[in-house]
Amino acid sequence: MKEHVPSEYVIHGFRHAMRDRLREVDCPADVMDEIGGWLKQSVGQSYDKGSSLERLHRFMVQVVLG
Repeated sequence: MKEHVPSEYVIHGFRHAMRDRLREVDCPADVMDEIGGWLKQSVGQSYDKGSSLERLHRFMVQVVLG
């Protein structure tokens, strides 16, 4: 992304903006964590294999179109 984004912007800011946008479309916290690459909040969340691509896609489409 660095090739396409002005130097005054940092990836950290994009991650925060993505979380804000996901929150606005009522995305569940576990899906936000998966999309943003954040660590799981509890040990119980690490027992499963994560969300399906279809579930992740559903929220990403809402962010893009919203």
